Amino acid sequence: MKLNIKKAVFAIAALAATAALTGCATPYQSEGLTGGYKDRQIDGQTLHVQFWGNGYSTQQLVHKYFLYRCAELTQQHGFKYFMVVPPAMTGALAPTGSLVRSSGFDHSMMQKTAYYVPIIIPSGGGGVTRHEESADIRMFNDDAVFSMKVAGWDAAEMLEQLGPFVHSNGQTARDIPQSWVFEPGKPKVRAQDLLPTAPKKDVAAGT
Repeated sequence: MKLNIKKAVFAIAALAATAALTGCATPYQSEGLTGGYKDRQIDGQTLHVQFWGNGYSTQQLVHKYFLYRCAELTQQHGFKYFMVVPPAMTGALAPTGSLVRSSGFDHSMMQKTAYYVPIIIPSGGGGVTRHEESADIRMFNDDAVFSMKVAGWDAAEMLEQLGPFVHSNGQTARDIPQSWVFEPGKPKVRAQDLLPTAPKKDVAAGT
């Protein structure tokens, strides 16, 4: 009888712990029952990265955790920058050829990407929307050779700027750092510097 009581108490405690976990947004962690990140290497400069959150995780939280993981992996592999392939989130031109020259780059992987994929998980009579973000990323350094204009992020900037957000489980507000634009034969520039934010000067009028 005492053994059965102990089993019942253990079961209740386990259920309570599970409820507590599922009642909170997914923390930044390796993939588990409540979500997290996972990744795999495609070649020496290319990785597939994924992050998914439970029903309490917002789309923006998943997006920031995804980018933070990309930056973390970029540094771990000895690179300075990373770009999403294709770089749909940056507004850069869609890739049509070799973006960063390197042996072993499988161009077919450039099409295997997904952003903010809502997944409906049945829950009683309704459902819970789960957000997931996954993509291939290409890592590179300042000596990379480009064949077209692309946009990417500085991994160190990403880690520094989103660090407080990630380490506080999303409680400390932080914005995603600005991306950089890399163009063949030109120095990198901030993406926002290329936007037409001000009227062009009238040279003839001298204004």
